Order: sequence, then structure tokens, then C-alpha cells
Amino acid sequence: MGLSASQARLLNLTARMHDIEYKAQNLEAQKLQMANESTHVYKEYENALNKQKVQLKHIGPDGSAEYQDATLNSILAAGYQVIVQDNQGGWTECTDAGEITAATGIQADALGKVETLRNMVEAGFIVFKKPTKDANGNDTFTEVNIATDTSLQEVQDETELKKAEAKYEADMRKIDAKDKKFDTDLAALEQERNAIKTEIDTLKTVAKDNVDRTFKLFS
Repeated sequence: MGLSASQARLLNLTARMHDIEYKAQNLEAQKLQMANESTHVYKEYENALNKQKVQLKHIGPDGSAEYQDATLNSILAAGYQVIVQDNQGGWTECTDAGEITAATGIQADALGKVETLRNMVEAGFIVFKKPTKDANGNDTFTEVNIATDTSLQEVQDETELKKAEAKYEADMRKIDAKDKKFDTDLAALEQERNAIKTEIDTLKTVAKDNVDRTFKLFS
């Protein structure tokens, strides 16, 4: 290969080397971003692990007690009153579903959903008042909370947990597949980089030898 041809080849290889290094840096940046995605996916799963739902105790025909998933509607049906944080940031005492909707803007169909009550409890937007009898046998309402009221309890929301587990596993499979592809692409770039470096070193050696022979010829 002539000197000019060698120089042209060297320039092409150098340009290709720069291109490979740019691509490798871009892949490394994407791998870093993927690590952030992995952290976010785990955080979502961790949040699901902490998801609780409210259950209300019911007495069966045979006198046995069982806890069932509670909603705002079932809480009201059990005779409870609730104090909710309203749209103005104040607190409104409610005795029926219509009053809750008027105070909060929560739609009627949402009052029958487990997650609506759960979200309000988690946010601290609701206070429970339980019907009791005073010393004279008159109906009265006493403020209670889930920890002190034996008719209420919080348990892990298994439905949400199963959904979160399925999503977590699917998202992690995608991340693992992307990670393997990045590693494969980086390995291919490194292999090409080494091959180009070897050829560049060879061309430089050949060019030096040609120059040395030229000087010797005319010396």
C-alpha cells in the first residue's frame, strides 16, 4: 500500500474509532438510565407492598364474625358517620354518600370502591365516628380510628400486590433484556475498536518504515 493510500486508510480508521467511542459512550449513558429505571420499578413495587385496605367486621347469621373489604358505602351502611376533608381544605361531617360527594367531589360510583376508602385513609382525609349508646341508652357517635376500633382493621391489599408483582416481573424482564443487548453491543464495539487499533498501529509502523527507507535511499 502506497504512502498516500496508507494515510487515507489511517484517516478513515481514526474517524471510525471516534464513531465507535461515541456509540460506546451513548450505550453507557443508556445503561445508567436503565439503572434509574430499575430503581423506579422497584420503588413502585415497594409502594405496593405497603398498600393496605380497610376491612369492616360483619356478624354472620350464626353469630360468627368475619372481616370484609370496606368501602365508604359499607362504612355508612354500618351506621358510621365520617368527617372528610372537603374541597376548601376544611372538614365536613357526613352522614350519607350524597354529603361526601358534595363535600369532596368524589363521584358516587367511587364511593363503592375499596381503593377510594384506602386512599382517603392513607392521605389522612377521613375520620370515623362510630355509633354507640351513652349511659342513658341514647344514640351517640364517638370518634374512633382503625387502630382502636375492633370493628375495623387494615390488612395488606393482596389484589394490588399481585398486580404489582406481575408488573414488576414484566418490567424487570424488559430491563434485563435491554441490559444484555447493551452488553452485547458494547462487546461488539470493543472488539471492533481493538481490531481498528491494531490496524492503525500496523499502518503507523508501515508508514514509519517507508519514511525511514526513503531517508536512507537519499542519504
